[in-house]
Amino acid sequence: MKKIILIAFVFMLSFANSAFAHTGLESSSPANGEVIKEELSEITLTFEGKIEQSSTFELKNSNGESIPVENISINEGQMVGALSNPLENGNYEVVWSIIGADGHPIEGNIPFTVEVAAAETPVEDKVVEEENTVETPVTEQAKQAEEVQSSTNIVPIIVIALIAIIVGVFFWLRRKK
Repeated sequence: MKKIILIAFVFMLSFANSAFAHTGLESSSPANGEVIKEELSEITLTFEGKIEQSSTFELKNSNGESIPVENISINEGQMVGALSNPLENGNYEVVWSIIGADGHPIEGNIPFTVEVAAAETPVEDKVVEEENTVETPVTEQAKQAEEVQSSTNIVPIIVIALIAIIVGVFFWLRRKK
């Protein structure tokens, strides 16, 4: 009986990672907290696994207004959307919502800043503009996104530790008898 329980426990631990692995964001363009210096023509989100066709994203400016994104396409684990107009300088956020291949809905956001130099702007105006730029909101949003990402990685570890404790107590109680 003990051998069967031990084999079942080892089997369960060997597949625990895949059972708790949800599809997360692997990379993006623009990246989280990135400052874009050139005109942006498309947004690309790459996920760790396959995502469902009903997945989507939205681009919002600092006022929370939606910016049109055209032709959002999904291919396996990648979602791409084209921007019809160049973005003005300022803070933006890509708000994404996917359904992973495992059926779990996952949401997230990617803050970034656009600082494209205007061709007609004199050098003096650029210096004043750079001095007045506040990057604190982007930094705070980037920290929040990193905290969400790291908190999703700790849940499987806690579950595995609890299972190990329960099994250990079970074996300890069986030995006392």
